[in-house]
Amino acid sequence: MSIKPKNVKSLTKVPKLIWWCLSVLYASNTIADEFDTLQFNAAVNKTWDNNLFRLSNNEISDQVTTYTAGVKLDKSYSQQRFIVNLNYVDNQYQRNDFLDFNTLNYDAAWRWTLTPALTGTLSSTKSKALAGFADFRTLAQNIRTTETNQFRAEYSPHKVWALIAGFTESSATNSRTFNAIPDFEYTAFDYGASYNFTSGTSITFLAHKRAGDFKRSIDSVSFFDNGYSEDEFEWDTVFKATGKSNLSTKLAYLSRKYDNFGVRDYDSWLGYIRYDLLLTGKLKLNTELARTIGQFDTPYSSYSATDALTANMSYFFSDKLIFAINGRYAQRDFKQPVVAGLPSRTDDERSLGASLTWQPLRSIGLILNSTKSSRNASNGYNNFDFDDVTTSVTLDLKI
Repeated sequence: MSIKPKNVKSLTKVPKLIWWCLSVLYASNTIADEFDTLQFNAAVNKTWDNNLFRLSNNEISDQVTTYTAGVKLDKSYSQQRFIVNLNYVDNQYQRNDFLDFNTLNYDAAWRWTLTPALTGTLSSTKSKALAGFADFRTLAQNIRTTETNQFRAEYSPHKVWALIAGFTESSATNSRTFNAIPDFEYTAFDYGASYNFTSGTSITFLAHKRAGDFKRSIDSVSFFDNGYSEDEFEWDTVFKATGKSNLSTKLAYLSRKYDNFGVRDYDSWLGYIRYDLLLTGKLKLNTELARTIGQFDTPYSSYSATDALTANMSYFFSDKLIFAINGRYAQRDFKQPVVAGLPSRTDDERSLGASLTWQPLRSIGLILNSTKSSRNASNGYNNFDFDDVTTSVTLDLKI
């Protein structure tokens, strides 16, 4: 794959839809609240990345400009509420234009009410994004498309306890072959119950029974399967929020069985603890300790388990100006090898960043963000460091 330099693109390539949103936003003097029926937004996001392809040496830098224009419809009819979000996204790379792509992402939901005791949601989402090069190690464009459709119903006659049931179907596809995180689709039956205490604390038990297929043929040499079944059980708790703090937790157990190659079967605990604390009237701390699980089919692994600690401290200098610093440390272990004798892989990931958010008007905002990240892998091929500096201008209009 050749990587050819390119001149800075002319602004005439910005989609007309974005220019239309910008002109409307600048021309309007009417600002409404967040529950208005029709809301428009537009953003220009410039990112400088000194190691675009996440290489351990011979890094390649680039400047990425992302133009976004969107519209949100939020309308209630009697006891029914309809929400539709449409966002057009255009990504343009200054040097590596073979990565350019644009997409129309959406999410839509019908929050329905049949009776005061029987309510639920019917929703659909679709998004496209560049897979990135932290895991996809080929210098080529790989666009990953994710779609999810979900139906959920809750029966709560007294608004204290509730029974929950629903169905989910989801799929993800890569524009290029990526066996470690392959194309898939699954259907799931979701069920559970919740209870709200008078103190304001709530607990929820949910179970998900999934049946999935991979969009690939069986490979008995690499042990690439074409299907699986999966059970996940989770216990969620949201503690009563005080004036200064919020605490929520999730504890889950996941078990996956493959249709043909049991050598890749795995099970694991996962979850998180999130704590938000208002230290002073202007200083806020957000922290999270989490474990996540993800499929990763290679000879040395079938999945990865990531334990991560993140923290963000924000200083609200005024209603219009916010300073923040953030950090993340994570250890990612690659587990369940299918070939004996291969060395195991562990990644240590670190990032530290700072940001400034300035919103002189409710409809106009500016965000400056700088992040320095690194990954130290037990195999040197996957090591990298990178600096990421982002400038974003956003505009909003609600009518």
